[in-house]
Amino acid sequence: MHHRGLRWDEIAEDAWRVCDPSRPSSDADAVVAYVERRRDGVHEVVWLCGPAGTETYADLATAACAVSERHAASRRSGSPLATKPVPIAHRPPLSPA
Repeated sequence: MHHRGLRWDEIAEDAWRVCDPSRPSSDADAVVAYVERRRDGVHEVVWLCGPAGTETYADLATAACAVSERHAASRRSGSPLATKPVPIAHRPPLSPA
């Protein structure tokens, strides 16, 4: 399923991983959100772009619009959603002595 340029991969019944197809699938930032339809019929979105968190929507169409809008906002330069956490410095690998 595609919605406004995003790819929706069904990962389970009533659960999708929403990806940015312009990024390589090996790039962790390619995943924009996870969407799941709960037993009560509400769609829960777990955000992986912009500020972390979850939100719920009454139906899949509304959730899909919210995902597209947040993804678009996160791609605009200067947007607060475009900021990424500062990467943690890693030690170089130990060299064999």
